[in-house]
Amino acid sequence: MKDKSKLGFSLGSCHIDPSDNSILFQTQGDESSSNESAKVSLQPKFIEVLSYLALRYPNVVTRDELITQVWEGNAYVGTKALTNAIWHLRQQLSPLDVEGGVIETVRKAGYRLLLPPIYDQLDDTEEDLLQTTETKLQHANQRLRLTAMVLGAVAVVGCLFIGMHLYQDKRRMTDTQMTVLTRDPGSERYPRLSHDRRWLVYGASRPGVTSSLYLKDFKREDVPARQLTPSSSSELRAVWSLDDTKLFFASRSHATGKCTITQLTLATNEMLALAPCSTDMAAIDISPDGQYLAYISSHETDKVGGIYRLPLAKADAKSERLSCESQCNYEDRDLAFSPDGKWLAIARRFSNISEDIFIRDLANANEKRLTQGLEDIRGLSWTPNSQALVFATEDSGSRNGFTIDIETAHIRPLDVEGMSYPSSVSDEGELVYHQYRRQFQMAYFSLGDKVPGSLFPLLYSGVSHRNPNYSPEAGRIVFVSSDTGYNEIWTSDIKGQKLEQHTQLKSRVAYPRWSPDGSKIAFIAPDDRNEGNRIFILDLTNKNITALASSYHSHGRPSWNWQGTAVLASTSDGITEFYLDNSAPKVISPLSMAVGFAKSATELVFSRYGGNGLWQLDLTQPEQVEELISSKVFRAGNNWVLTADGVYFKSSNGNEQRLNYWEASSQQVTPLLRVPRSSLSGFGSMTYIPESNRLVMTLDGFPQRDIILLKHKLLKSF
Repeated sequence: MKDKSKLGFSLGSCHIDPSDNSILFQTQGDESSSNESAKVSLQPKFIEVLSYLALRYPNVVTRDELITQVWEGNAYVGTKALTNAIWHLRQQLSPLDVEGGVIETVRKAGYRLLLPPIYDQLDDTEEDLLQTTETKLQHANQRLRLTAMVLGAVAVVGCLFIGMHLYQDKRRMTDTQMTVLTRDPGSERYPRLSHDRRWLVYGASRPGVTSSLYLKDFKREDVPARQLTPSSSSELRAVWSLDDTKLFFASRSHATGKCTITQLTLATNEMLALAPCSTDMAAIDISPDGQYLAYISSHETDKVGGIYRLPLAKADAKSERLSCESQCNYEDRDLAFSPDGKWLAIARRFSNISEDIFIRDLANANEKRLTQGLEDIRGLSWTPNSQALVFATEDSGSRNGFTIDIETAHIRPLDVEGMSYPSSVSDEGELVYHQYRRQFQMAYFSLGDKVPGSLFPLLYSGVSHRNPNYSPEAGRIVFVSSDTGYNEIWTSDIKGQKLEQHTQLKSRVAYPRWSPDGSKIAFIAPDDRNEGNRIFILDLTNKNITALASSYHSHGRPSWNWQGTAVLASTSDGITEFYLDNSAPKVISPLSMAVGFAKSATELVFSRYGGNGLWQLDLTQPEQVEELISSKVFRAGNNWVLTADGVYFKSSNGNEQRLNYWEASSQQVTPLLRVPRSSLSGFGSMTYIPESNRLVMTLDGFPQRDIILLKHKLLKSF
């Protein structure tokens, strides 16, 4: 009998054929014929997933079982590939219009098919023929097996001899080759080769020195790279004109703070401001015909980061925004034109812990999604034939490179640790990228010492630890650690000892906060679709993890109310309160909140996204907002903590950072410590331990970045 898993089957009006990995929707009104234009070929793995769900209908199939059956237990590849497969299957089966979708996600269990599969049937003649054929094949196989054993023994010796030589030849031809192009102390990044591959432009920064663009000539290796832009402004990321005579980049003036898209003519060093922008790290690219610049900016009021297109033919041309303008649930962060001019690749962030790749057809503005559930995209570049993208990602603090086919969305790892912002892919399989090495650590600073102290590591480890929060009631510090390869929730005692792991979500958890009684931990993690995020509660009394009821796509860092009955977080509507009994959330204030602390049952102290100053909100009269610390003094963002008597916070001053203390009674600010500007993470957090009179915070050492020339066998295959 034919293996049922190989049989075709129908789901409603859709027929699935595993023999050619296709799905076909029946023509309306004529069940005997099919609409050939509706036949779609899918990746074999997608069909295998769907076939296995059909085979197990109506049971729930776990993710581990699907990875075992379809990807032979390869969890490294299968975990993300399964999420990608489910998303694509849902898209292709959406015409069936089943309430809840054809494939249901059963939380903490797996997936279940909601439509009964109807399998194709074989008639009796076909079954008899199959049985007769199988019998004959069995006898033939027995005779062949004996012959094969004799011939095989002879062949093995010869194959081993030939194989050794072929293996050595293959290794010589396919080994990955990496050449370090810069070894300067500091941080070199965003490399871009000229079209003739003679020149390399990149941004570089040194501790205590402004960021500038540098130019290296490969024909004169003995000559150091030349600084292109002045120290009175900051520049990091540039793109070449088609004739390699000009560079285009974002430049930010130190004197005015103004950012402009700028053109630099290399022969004359003439600089020309073209359009406004928001940051000197703005992603920028030029169309293959040289007619347009596209760049990412958020310089317009009330608009998130998006794509702007600037015509280059006219001197007075204005930029046109291509991205969503209002009520957006995403932010565009990176882009790249395809060499054939047909596509624009886009890295799009949906929440603060989820980002994915799209391609936009420049002829009609239609978009196609390529990935589902990545964490951070760190650069996009096209292969010369415009059939694939090379990209880098960061996942739980680890960076690596990949390729993705734009037709099949098939992802292949390059296995180049630390790869960031790949560019300038050649026909020979070469590209340049900057290698990124960085680890976040938790550090403490002892207060009240007679001899001024410094920052000391709380934990000595080769992995990243960040976002500490201390509970006097629990007597422990909660933080995020990548010890297992994933960002998970851990706790330790106040000395950084007696470590305990509390989650095994194999996901991207972030920003844990203790409840007032020390029995629960609030944190955020991706939602089921890996697009937005949800607020989760870990109950340490029973080890249960639950998601709070919310209709919002994205949530900011969680904080608790005074009573411990609700969690406050920033949403698209403002400061919103989410309740542990899962009643409907309530918007407290239209203001945004970066980090908040409950000062009492009626007072909330908070910092704001995109704004300076420390603020206090009266929860009984939310319109009553008081500025506690002036915006001229308080620019800490996330790095501050409220205590019974005041506020400890970080400030930046030129090329240094300071730890400060604001005393509530006198409203005076006292500097406590000076450290290099890059020492404390801008995305970290700070907590206070009264028992030891210490501050604990996220330490971020100056990152080392070097530019690498990579030659890779997978890149040459395109």
